[in-house]
Amino acid sequence: MTLVRVDRDGRVATVTLNRPDQRNAISIAMLEAMTKAFGELGRDPEIRVIVLAGEGEHFCAGADFSDLTIMQPPGQGYAASFEHAVGAIAACPLPVLAKVQGAALGAGCQIVVACDLAVAEEDARFGIPAARLGLVINFENIQRLVLQVGPKRAGEIMYTGRIVSGLEAAQWGLVNQAVPRAALEARVAEMARDIASGAPLTARASKHGIAVVMGQLGVDRDTEGHLVTEFDELAAEAFASEDLQEGVRAFRERRPPKFEGR
Repeated sequence: MTLVRVDRDGRVATVTLNRPDQRNAISIAMLEAMTKAFGELGRDPEIRVIVLAGEGEHFCAGADFSDLTIMQPPGQGYAASFEHAVGAIAACPLPVLAKVQGAALGAGCQIVVACDLAVAEEDARFGIPAARLGLVINFENIQRLVLQVGPKRAGEIMYTGRIVSGLEAAQWGLVNQAVPRAALEARVAEMARDIASGAPLTARASKHGIAVVMGQLGVDRDTEGHLVTEFDELAAEAFASEDLQEGVRAFRERRPPKFEGR
């Protein structure tokens, strides 16, 4: 089975996470396929917009915890592959529109944040339950989230692990619109057609301009890496902790974790 499917319909390309039996939980193989797909589509002169979707009932329920490399520190294993894939979405010169149904949790929520636009069903579920697992998400993904929804709402998402509905996500600015499930396909198709019918050079320049503005509001690790040194140290400590091991065990055993802060 193709884990990440790419379909083209005229000027619209659709990248589909295709692991519905696992609620599209993302493995390293899927991340590598996503990175490749967005790189190739970004260079395709016939494509003007990319829709990112999930096959089945859910967009993406998060990371594939059967892959133990997820517990490696940032810069290794799963963490590095995930940031490459999210970076490929953000760096793609074409507008990327997420179509979200069901769960968009953890890695799934972070992928939506990296997209330029998003339409969700009203009952979709967004959240980043890192605090319930003992994980720390990548600095760049925290920054994207804060710039989109503000520090207090980003804090509520990350500190509590609370699940946000599609309607709330639209109110917070996490997605552009929330629509009834029956209207999701048509609304996304309409928005994709609107983008594809516009001037492609305008879209590319606009995406670049927005990225520059957002970059000015945030921190660039390449030029201001010293500002995130302490974060990297704290994240590495969390990834090496017993709490992370306990969080993953509790997740697999479907029980509340017992964190000790070590």
